[in-house]
Amino acid sequence: MSGISSVTFDLKGKEVFLAGEKVQGTWFVNVNSTVKVNFITTYLIGATYVEWRETNLSRKDFEDDEFKSHELYTRQVTSHPVNGDGLAPGKYKYPINYQIPKDKMHSSFEGRHGATRWFIKIEIGRPMPHSNIVKYKCFTYLANVDIDQPLYAKSISKSQERKISRAFGIGDAGAIKLTASIDRSGYCPGEWALITLDVTNGTTKDLDQPSAALIQEVEFKGNGEKKITKECIRNLVGTKLSKGNQLKWNNQKLTIDPAPPTSLLRSSYCIKCSYYIEKR
Repeated sequence: MSGISSVTFDLKGKEVFLAGEKVQGTWFVNVNSTVKVNFITTYLIGATYVEWRETNLSRKDFEDDEFKSHELYTRQVTSHPVNGDGLAPGKYKYPINYQIPKDKMHSSFEGRHGATRWFIKIEIGRPMPHSNIVKYKCFTYLANVDIDQPLYAKSISKSQERKISRAFGIGDAGAIKLTASIDRSGYCPGEWALITLDVTNGTTKDLDQPSAALIQEVEFKGNGEKKITKECIRNLVGTKLSKGNQLKWNNQKLTIDPAPPTSLLRSSYCIKCSYYIEKR
């Protein structure tokens, strides 16, 4: 950068914030020779961006279909004074002091087709033909999901019976009976989901190892269409289940890994993140 040797940011205190908290810090600009500057502006921005493409062979222009959406939660701006025509050699400090709104907003998230990003930005305006100098510092915003609510304290239980066919789909090889439950429906990272499982193999076939997987499901929306991705966060695998035998888990522990929280209702119309435990 001609005239400006470095632009750095020091975020005060922490890098994870909740609604209503203050974000404070200082931008440091080092100038090694006089540089003309039109303006210096800092921002706090929280926004969601979604974009993906799909092949459409019916289009005559052979272009892919594009699906996009965007949400802006906050854009706070501060203009900093510039003396004369620019900056003389030296070190400059530009403190920032913003507050995250108390509205219902989407947590920081990085996904395959979109992201929710919260960041501090500085823009140093340069006269033509120079380009403006722009730097970013991201931080993490987490929506407050209160898992102490009675809604999340309830255990969940399901039962299922499935018929299995013989080889080549001819005839009936018997049925698999399954009952599974978890101790509650809301967890924090680092906690365990306690899984109770009862599987009876009433078939004439040996079965692979039963497993329980923590799945992250993300729904992206763009141009009125949806795109859903699923990712296995953690998988708990049991032992093989021979024909005629039974497998039981009693409060088997499935670790909840660090991950973005479940999207609050109406916090975003572009991205919806949720989790569930799937029996495999």
